[in-house]
Amino acid sequence: MLESGGAMAHSFIMKSNFVSVTLLLSAALSFAPVTRAQEANPDVAKMLKDAEEQAKKMNMKVPDVKPQLAEMEQDQAKEKAALKKQLEAPGPIALPAWTPKLPQFTAAGPATRKIIDDQVHIIVTGTSPLTPAELGDAWEAAKTEGMSFGRSNNSINDTKTVIITLRPQDAAQGEVRLEATRAPKEKITHVTITSPLPKPNMD
Repeated sequence: MLESGGAMAHSFIMKSNFVSVTLLLSAALSFAPVTRAQEANPDVAKMLKDAEEQAKKMNMKVPDVKPQLAEMEQDQAKEKAALKKQLEAPGPIALPAWTPKLPQFTAAGPATRKIIDDQVHIIVTGTSPLTPAELGDAWEAAKTEGMSFGRSNNSINDTKTVIITLRPQDAAQGEVRLEATRAPKEKITHVTITSPLPKPNMD
């Protein structure tokens, strides 16, 4: 049986409103913070409230997303704790043994650990009198057969930056990243070498 024009329009509006409610709930879940999502993040609370009000107008029952939010918070808390444990773990801190030597490089201090983009990295910083391009060439020359290699040469307001990434075929050996930068009037190049550690087990 064919629907009348009015019935079809009503059905379309209902479906559109249902999609709106679904999108609001999805957005609320996507932007949930690490802890106490609804209380700590007013944006999430507003999204949930808007979804509830929209559902009431449509005589719809809003799904209870609190268990999902709680589960997300628990997972994020576990990840945060695992990263903190890895960051503060005892033992030597060093770049992979295969990391190419950097000519005329003076380290600013010993290697350290730091969380970057939700992952613990080994970091070594320092300087070199060589230009970013020369340092990049040195690392490029050190790559071996089968090694994954990436290079980026950038210049912004005459500040030169070269970024090199090296990754052996064996993923277990990790990867290293060189970032060498020199401003126009500087006589030295600032160097940062990083290597991400494997993601920790959260169990």
